[in-house]
Amino acid sequence: MAVELRHDGSAFSPEQFVNLAQRVWGKPIDLTPTAAAIGTTINIGAWLDERLVGTIRVLSDGYLMSMVPEIMVDPAHRRQGIGLLLLQAALKVAPGGRLFLASQPGDERFFEKAGFRRGPVGFVGRRDWRDVTGQF
Repeated sequence: MAVELRHDGSAFSPEQFVNLAQRVWGKPIDLTPTAAAIGTTINIGAWLDERLVGTIRVLSDGYLMSMVPEIMVDPAHRRQGIGLLLLQAALKVAPGGRLFLASQPGDERFFEKAGFRRGPVGFVGRRDWRDVTGQF
């Protein structure tokens, strides 16, 4: 079976994205905010026949910065080169031809094998964590 990559409007619907996300992440995903989120990104979907088996989204300011909020491949279709195809396609559509991405612990090797180099260290902040400044 050959993987077909679809871009933007034909990449995937919000419902298809949520269905894949639930298979990958194993938890419920709210459709309405998800639809709004994917409406703000450059989207690429990987299809086998009529089944969405992978996605990548590129978030960009159009010039200085492009990043990948997530890349997903259906667990039943991993280690078949789909993730690599998605990364290559994302690089082609990223303004400036450069992507920043974060890696979950354990996934670093995948990105290195795909030709990405380690970059700056990233951090995560959440508003429900302690306010360290006492401001706001």
